[in-house]
Amino acid sequence: MLKSPEAYRKAQEEVDTVIGTRSIQYEDLNKLPYINAMLRETLRLQPTAPGFSLTAKAEGGEIIGGKYHVKKGESMLAALHCVHRDPAVYGADAEEWKPERMLDEEFEKLPPGAWKPFGNGARGCIGRPFAWQEAQLVVATLLQYLNFHMDDPSYDLEVKATLTIKPKDFNIRSTLREGWTATKIEQNLSGSIRSGQSDRHTSDAAEPANDNGIPFTVLYGSNSGTCEAFAQTLAADAASHGFKATKVDTLDSYARQNDPPSEPTVIVTASYEGEPTDNAAHFYNWLSNLPADKKLKTSHAVFGAGHSDWKQTFHRVPTSIDNMLAEHGSTRICERGGADAAKGDMMSEFQTWEDQVFWPAMKEQFGGDMETNLETEAAVGAQNLTVEVSSRRASHLRADVSEAKVIAARSLTAPGVPEKRHIEIQLPTSMSYRAGDYLAILPLNPSETVHRVATRFALPWDSMLTISSKTGTALPTNSPISAHSLFSAYLELSQPATKRNLAMLISAASDKETKASLESLALEENFANEITAKRVSLLDLLERFPELPLPLSAFIASLITMRVRQYSVSSSPLSNPNVASLTYAVLDQPSMSGQGRYIGVASNYLSHLKAGDVVHVAVKPSHQAFHLPTEGEKVPIIMVAAGTGLAPFRGFIQERAAQIGAGRKLAPAHLYIGYRHPDKDELYRDEMDWFHKMGAVEIHHAFSQAPEHSNGHKHVDDVLRGDRELLGQLWNDGARVYVCGSKGVGDAVKGIAMDQHKAAAKEKGHDDSDEAANKWFESIRNERYSTDVFD
Repeated sequence: MLKSPEAYRKAQEEVDTVIGTRSIQYEDLNKLPYINAMLRETLRLQPTAPGFSLTAKAEGGEIIGGKYHVKKGESMLAALHCVHRDPAVYGADAEEWKPERMLDEEFEKLPPGAWKPFGNGARGCIGRPFAWQEAQLVVATLLQYLNFHMDDPSYDLEVKATLTIKPKDFNIRSTLREGWTATKIEQNLSGSIRSGQSDRHTSDAAEPANDNGIPFTVLYGSNSGTCEAFAQTLAADAASHGFKATKVDTLDSYARQNDPPSEPTVIVTASYEGEPTDNAAHFYNWLSNLPADKKLKTSHAVFGAGHSDWKQTFHRVPTSIDNMLAEHGSTRICERGGADAAKGDMMSEFQTWEDQVFWPAMKEQFGGDMETNLETEAAVGAQNLTVEVSSRRASHLRADVSEAKVIAARSLTAPGVPEKRHIEIQLPTSMSYRAGDYLAILPLNPSETVHRVATRFALPWDSMLTISSKTGTALPTNSPISAHSLFSAYLELSQPATKRNLAMLISAASDKETKASLESLALEENFANEITAKRVSLLDLLERFPELPLPLSAFIASLITMRVRQYSVSSSPLSNPNVASLTYAVLDQPSMSGQGRYIGVASNYLSHLKAGDVVHVAVKPSHQAFHLPTEGEKVPIIMVAAGTGLAPFRGFIQERAAQIGAGRKLAPAHLYIGYRHPDKDELYRDEMDWFHKMGAVEIHHAFSQAPEHSNGHKHVDDVLRGDRELLGQLWNDGARVYVCGSKGVGDAVKGIAMDQHKAAAKEKGHDDSDEAANKWFESIRNERYSTDVFD
C-alpha cells in the first residue's frame, strides 16, 4: 500500500468518510469496501500459510482438471502462491497488487477455490472471523490516526519464512495525522471525543460572526506556519470585503473528498524542495491522480510561497496545483500569486496580492458590497478588535505543542565570541524522534521587547486586556489576559513591517512631515532597503514616530500570531530516546536599522531557560533524505558544516557511536567543520575527540582565526579542496553527502561538487559544461546529496 499512493489515499479517504473523528464502531467494518479489498488482495499475494493438502476420498480416486488421476487416499498439495496467481483467474497482471480486483462485486465473481488464504474446509483456520475483524479494526484505526511512510523507499519485499511468512527487514515510520495528539487518540479510543473535536487546526474564522458575507473556503499547506499565517490573514480580512471564510483548514483535510469545496476556494501553499508540505501531500496526490476526463465544478485562486535559491523547484507545488485544477475545469478566480523568502518580505508580497489582485477579482465575480483601499484595509483590524483594560491577572497556554522539561543547559563558547549554547530537553513519553529531525520550539518574546510595547502604549505593568473579535482570531478572546502574557506569548513583535502596516501608519499620521517620511519609506526601493533588509518592525516604526496616534487595538490586529521555530536536534535517540538536545547560536547584535539591538526571539528565549523549566515543543520530521543511510555498513558519509551547523551531525555521530558500541561495523564517516578558533568556539571538543578515537568519525577542521591549527585552511571549502582525492574516492564508493549551515556554506559546497564533476567529465571526454553539471547536481540532490541550509 505504501508503494501505491493512490491506494493509500483511497483507504484513508474511506476511513475519513465513514468514521471521521469519532471512535470506530463494529458496524463500521462492513462499510469499508476498499480496506476489505486491500486485505483480500494482500492475502492473495502473501497468504500467511503457504498452502494446504487435499486427499481424494472417492473409491476410484478423482480426475483433477480432466487430466490428472489422484488415487483414493493420495494427498495433493495446494501451493497458495501458485493458486492465487493463476492468470486464468486473475489475468495477465496476477503478480501485481491491485486491490480494485477484490472489491465486493469482483470478489463475488471469483470461481470456487480461487482465494483460500485461511485454508480449506473443516481444517480451515478456526480463527478466521476473529482474525479478519481484528485486521479490519487495526488497519482502519491506524489510518484514522497516523500517516505512514517507508523507512527505506527503495525497499523491495523479501520474505522470511518461520511458522508463517513475513517480510524481512521491512521498517515503516509513522507520524500523527493533522489534528491528532497522543492524548486525543487515547480519549477517542475510549469513546470520549465527539465528532469533529480533534480538528485543532480549524480556525475560529470557520464560524465567523458575520453571517451575511459571501462564503468561501481557505485551504493551506504549511510546514513552518508561514502559509497558515497567510490563510488566517485572508480569513480575518474577508469581512471588510463582504465575504466570510466558512473554513480555514489544511489541504489534506479535503483530500478525503471527491471534489474540492463547491464554494470559491483559496489555496495557500508552499513547496519543500519541490514536494508538497506534510499536510498537503494527500491532496496533491489525489489531484495528480484524477482521471483525465474528471471535471471539477469549482473556482479557485492559488498563492505560493518558496525560496528562489532553489531555482529548479521554486513554487513547483502551487504552480502544479493551479494548473491541474484548471486542466480539470476549475475556474481561476485570479492570477496566481507568489512570495519569495529570499527577499525577506513574504507578508508584504502576500498582502499586495490580496489587496490588488485577489479581492478585486472576488468582488468582480461574486459580489461583495464593501469598498476598501490599501489604507482602510490596513486599518480594518482595528475595526474588528476591541480591547478593554482591566486590573485582574490571567494567563492562557498554547495547546498546539506539548510540555517538555529542560534538564540541562550550558554555554559552549568562551567569553568575547558570539555565544553558542547547548540545551537538553526531556520529551513527553508520547514523543519520539530520529537523528536529523527538528524540534519545534514555541518561544516567548524577549522581556525587553515586551517592555518597549508597554512603554509605547503607556500600559501599567499589571494591565489586563480583554479582546473581542467580529471575525474570529487565534488570540484569546472574551476573557482577561495580562498585557505581558499577550505580548510575550501570542504575538510576533520583531517581524519586519509590511506594506499594509505602513499604509495604516500613513493613514493615521496627521503631521505632514511624518506622513511624508512614511510615504517615502513605502516607495518600493526604500521599503526593500530600509524596512525589509534592515528588519524594521512595526514597533520600531512606532518608536521612530512617537507622535503617531495608533490605537492599541490596531497595533494588535496588525501583528501575526507567534510561530514555532525549528532547530535541528543535535542528539540521537540511541543515546537516550526520551531526551533531545539542541545546539544553537544566541542572536543578540546591533540592529541593522541603527535603532537599538536585534535580539533573536527563539534563541534569546532558549538562552534564559534553566534545568527544571517547562518549554512547549513538537518534533518535526526533516526531509527523508536528511537521515543516516539504512545500510550504514556499506555507505560512507561526508558531513559539511560551520558553527552550529554541527547540530544534526552530532546526532548522526552519536548514533554511529552507539552502533559501533553494539558491535556494528560501519563505513567511514568524515566531518568537515569550520570554527573561528580552537580555544574559543570549537564545539564539543572532548566529546568529538572520543568519537574520533572509537572510529565513529574522522574530523577535518578549518579555523578562520587560527589556520595554523588546521593545516593552513581558514574555511571549510579550503579543506574540501585540499581533500579532493579522498572525497573522490569516497564518492566512488557510494558516499552520501550532507551539508548543514548558512546559504554561503551550501553554495560553496555545491560549487566544489560541480567543479569536481566537471573536471572528472572533462578527463573522460564527457560534457563538462555548466548546464551538464547542473543537470548532474539535480539528479543527486536528495539522493546522494542532502542539505539543511539556513540563514
